[in-house]
Amino acid sequence: MGMSTMQKHRFIQYLIVALFFLVQVLHAQSEYWYRLYVDQEILQLKQLLDKNEISDAQWRQFVEVLFQEEMEDVLPAYMRIYENTTDPLLKKAVLDRISQYYYARGFYDTANRILDDDQFRNQLFYINKEKIHFGVQLGAFSTYQNALNAKNKFERQLSQVQILTKQKNGKKLYIVISGSYSDKQSADRYRQKLKRDLGIKGIIVQY
Repeated sequence: MGMSTMQKHRFIQYLIVALFFLVQVLHAQSEYWYRLYVDQEILQLKQLLDKNEISDAQWRQFVEVLFQEEMEDVLPAYMRIYENTTDPLLKKAVLDRISQYYYARGFYDTANRILDDDQFRNQLFYINKEKIHFGVQLGAFSTYQNALNAKNKFERQLSQVQILTKQKNGKKLYIVISGSYSDKQSADRYRQKLKRDLGIKGIIVQY
């Protein structure tokens, strides 16, 4: 038996009220998380994350990224969060974090313009997105010669092998990578192919 017109009307009213309260709750949570970030209560955010008490997926990703060591690796992740979220407070937190990244490296004008200049920020984000690639790391070495030896060995079986340099814990590492893809899924398919066809085990890296 279907609902009467009056029942449908009441149901819609209840639904609107429920949605209103849900939006209010989510907004209050966002304000709380943002205040913790602004007050540098990062460990408390981490505790909320570990207890699965951060309900918003983009906020969860933001807190996860806060604890990754290599800022060069997580900068694209911040940019994706900024583009995907509709939460203005999360957008502010992301911009603040990216601005801090540039400020810490002495790019003071860039740091300020990220916060204040929409056109400059959009252009900067676009340029950085164009630089994002995914590949399969075949090995990491403390000397360039060892990395070169590995590169020459892998090039007997693979094409598009390169050596990249990165800093980790203050030390220089030489990373041998194969493949250059615009998305992680394609890189993972390539990784599986290497393992299946050649027995080569690797991990996906972003560069």
